[in-house]
Amino acid sequence: MDSTETTDVLPAITPGHRPPEAPAKPAAAETRESGPLPSFIPQLTGVRALAALWVLAFHFRPELVSSFPFLGRLAPLFDAGHLGVDLFFVLSGFIMTYTHLDRMTEPWTPRKALGFLWLRLSRIWPVMFLVLLGWALYRAYSLQANADASIQAAASPARFLEHVLLIQGWFIEPDQWNPVDWSLSAEWLAYLVFSVAIAVLAKMLQTVRLRSLILCALVSVFPVVAIGVTMEDGSDLLLFHNALVPGMIPLRVLTEFFGGAFTALIVMRCGRAARLPWFLRPTVVFVVIVAVIFLVQHFDPFRRYNMGLDWRINGHLMWGSAETVIVVPLFLLLIGSLAISTREPMAWLLRTKLLIWGGKISFALYLVHWLCIDVMRHVIQTKLHITDMPTSWEYRLIVLGFLALTVLIAHVLHRFFEEPTRRAMRRMLPESMRA
Repeated sequence: MDSTETTDVLPAITPGHRPPEAPAKPAAAETRESGPLPSFIPQLTGVRALAALWVLAFHFRPELVSSFPFLGRLAPLFDAGHLGVDLFFVLSGFIMTYTHLDRMTEPWTPRKALGFLWLRLSRIWPVMFLVLLGWALYRAYSLQANADASIQAAASPARFLEHVLLIQGWFIEPDQWNPVDWSLSAEWLAYLVFSVAIAVLAKMLQTVRLRSLILCALVSVFPVVAIGVTMEDGSDLLLFHNALVPGMIPLRVLTEFFGGAFTALIVMRCGRAARLPWFLRPTVVFVVIVAVIFLVQHFDPFRRYNMGLDWRINGHLMWGSAETVIVVPLFLLLIGSLAISTREPMAWLLRTKLLIWGGKISFALYLVHWLCIDVMRHVIQTKLHITDMPTSWEYRLIVLGFLALTVLIAHVLHRFFEEPTRRAMRRMLPESMRA
């Protein structure tokens, strides 16, 4: 990553180093004791790694719980792994606001907004398109090998074009190509809105009281929580009776993205001099999030299984309770508290080299992992015929091997494709639009 481009996208969202010539943050971001807020917050890069691993565990959970029965104890946490996407949405809104507020609003111009959108596109589009081509080849192979008419019907060229244009998540249609890149489409929608709304956010930083900013952050995520608790268990906050809920994707991303944006305003207003009570510190908040997820899954008073199926493996329910969405407001608190904490155990853990590296490859990991899972299941079911022996070492080695392969592919994509193409697209912009 070069030093003048500071952020990634869902799920690769990285605060980076502000260029030497960039203007200083507004006076509201200054603190009485600690000076200006840092331009790079490494622990937020580590959050990306945790969120990506959470999504990975969510999609790999049938094989993990089948082949390693002791992991069944973590099934409630795995089942809520779709919330890793919500954590990314919140983190994205925070980082976009924290990084771009001053450089885009002194003053705001359409030219700055277009430059911002091009730089965002350089982050998400090249890897997305490459993985989409991988899915196209895989679909073609599956169609030839299986002669399955349903695959041909699903592989719609028009739908492929929607994926290319990053608008596939704006419509009420199932995912026919890469099942996980709907979130990039949602993120792109958030960027389009943010490129204009940032002028309002800058005004709010200067004029709105701190308590009102806190209220705005909480109110912004209320709709997705209120609607989410009414959905079916295992619906992943998208489906009801196995059909996409109209408007759920835009609602989900915009509420959480701007919840993160308001959290950034709060942090910029308070600065690093803020003194958090023990129960608001990131380590405590993280433990509370995990505890709430387990408790909600265990004591869920409304069992509403997706498609009416009581799906269990080794006696462990595989549907995540819709009510776990109540932890979304805690994501705001986790991100905000991490941004101003450096000596907390959780902040220290997230700043380790391993998690920083995991955060850097998280975008590629997110995009490619479902393709790896699909190939793994194809190998297990059609080539090795060992689906009835999930606890055999052969089965276990295949699962672990594909997990490792997924991480390796993500690393290669990040280092040899994601970063070079981002820099190439960045160079296409006039120098004045790159900051």
